[in-house]
Amino acid sequence: MKHSTMRRSSIAGLVAATIAVLAPGIAQAEPPSNDDFDSATAVAALPFHATENTAEATRAPDDPPTCYDFADNSVWFRYTAPADAVVHVLAESLDYTTLYTVFTGTRGQLVPVPGVCAFGSTGGGETFHVTAGTTYYLLVRSYFGGGGALTVDLEALPPSPNDDFAGATAVTALPSTFTGDLARAGRQPDEPLPSCDATATDSVWYVYRPQATRSVAAHASSFLFSPTVTVYRGTALTDLTEVDCALGSFAVFGATAGETYYIRVANDPEGADPFEVQLDRAPDLHPGIATSAFQPSIFDEILFHPFTGDAIGTEFASGELRFGDGSSAPFTGDLLRHQYAADGVYQLEFTGATRDGRTGTATASLRIETHDVSIASLTVPARARVDQTKPISVSIANTRQDETVQVELFKQTGGGSFVHVGTLTQWVPARPDRTVTFPFAYTFGAADATAGAVTFKAVATVPFATRDARPADNERLATTTVR
Repeated sequence: MKHSTMRRSSIAGLVAATIAVLAPGIAQAEPPSNDDFDSATAVAALPFHATENTAEATRAPDDPPTCYDFADNSVWFRYTAPADAVVHVLAESLDYTTLYTVFTGTRGQLVPVPGVCAFGSTGGGETFHVTAGTTYYLLVRSYFGGGGALTVDLEALPPSPNDDFAGATAVTALPSTFTGDLARAGRQPDEPLPSCDATATDSVWYVYRPQATRSVAAHASSFLFSPTVTVYRGTALTDLTEVDCALGSFAVFGATAGETYYIRVANDPEGADPFEVQLDRAPDLHPGIATSAFQPSIFDEILFHPFTGDAIGTEFASGELRFGDGSSAPFTGDLLRHQYAADGVYQLEFTGATRDGRTGTATASLRIETHDVSIASLTVPARARVDQTKPISVSIANTRQDETVQVELFKQTGGGSFVHVGTLTQWVPARPDRTVTFPFAYTFGAADATAGAVTFKAVATVPFATRDARPADNERLATTTVR
């Protein structure tokens, strides 16, 4: 219950409050007549307007929860619909923020009407469908308690003019933009549901008859919930064929001159709200070819992905990729794979089409250059003594490209890690019939003798950020016994 504002000093206020409690015959403030569900104010006809003060309104223990349940000071209204209709409700107050929800059912078993939960005057109220003979209960509360002056308005609204298939709005030019309110729309008995969103029941319709063959893109948006856009080919509600369906993206279709296309914009009852839909020619493609290759070699299976470069995100549905080595592969939407047999520069070419009929061609150059050095051998002495210096040699094989090769030598410590011994760099020509030796020397110490043996590791790399095609053969281990 909201406390009265004190207009005098605190002492005078305290005296007044005491008199109000103790003096017989002085009436206390009463809750409003529609404070309880069973005494809801009857709405006899629309339009309806009411004003009242909810400062002394209470909340019953069995008042149903709403989408925002931090509320008190509730009052009720009831309306029995004489006919199917669309109703708009707005509950406002200058003294507090209103919360209001519409229910059907009976006390203790009330069911909220989908999409009807308003917070203050945000959005200008709520719109919902009523069915003839059904009673609807409007619950109005104050957010976080407290009450005051309240106005409630209900009015009947006409349905969306293109709510029915037969009243579809004609699209006469591209681009075109239309606005509407799905809260004022419903679903006809034989109306199809879209394949991409079967919950999108509340719909409006547009019809398009192109004078020339072209690709068309349609996109719908709203403040909170993205509507679903479905495109159909056909002339009657019962013989429609779905062409494309998009939720939160673009529906794209190839429109053939002389054919009839219907565009359905819809949402579920919770998301049915004002929207905007735009129709325009689909943009030109700017194709390209992406690959997984980084310095690819003849040992790599390369992945290829032709892309449209489409501003609205449509992918290629079909096509062919020519790899430049005399081979090709059809494209059906999956990644393509290919492995080349020889080094060289290959010219890629892809020609493809989107599902709506737009076509494009992309070209690219792909260099296959194989770098592959390997350690042919790591030669260490079989035995050594403390303070003895012994030669260690690493032989490098190279059959692909002339390379500057770096070899690092490590030895393993007692803890298992490796410490650096030395580094050598040499030019290694591509010669399948010979190897190049990297000579190292190592002096064995007392710690080596204590361990009883030394394990050496050689690592060969190709410097200057060149990728070795098969790095697994670039390391070798060998062990010397020490006493």
